[in-house]
Amino acid sequence: MTLTKTLMIFAAAGFLAACEEGTGGGMASGGGGMAAGANDMSLVRDSRVAGKIESASMNGSTVIYTYYTDMISNDIMALDAADVYCGGLGRSNPPTITEASVGGRTLKTFAFTCR
Repeated sequence: MTLTKTLMIFAAAGFLAACEEGTGGGMASGGGGMAAGANDMSLVRDSRVAGKIESASMNGSTVIYTYYTDMISNDIMALDAADVYCGGLGRSNPPTITEASVGGRTLKTFAFTCR
């Protein structure tokens, strides 16, 4: 993982953790225990995108996927993956999506919580 991607993941995770604190949004399945920003591909439970997600991490109840738009061209695919993670259609809250250019490629950070 490049330094730029690592910094983006930590920045997104920290920002989202601050936004989520005190909102009471919990996950349907267990909790973290991982260090924020640590890559954990077991957080990607949708086989249709598993090989296309660049990294996955968790910070509190927020799950963060990063992916290049040349691998996942449409955010609906990432939203479907979030719903699979959360246990079914419509189970994920609306995501926060940020975008950056890394080495000439567009990298998106897709952060969500479960209902």
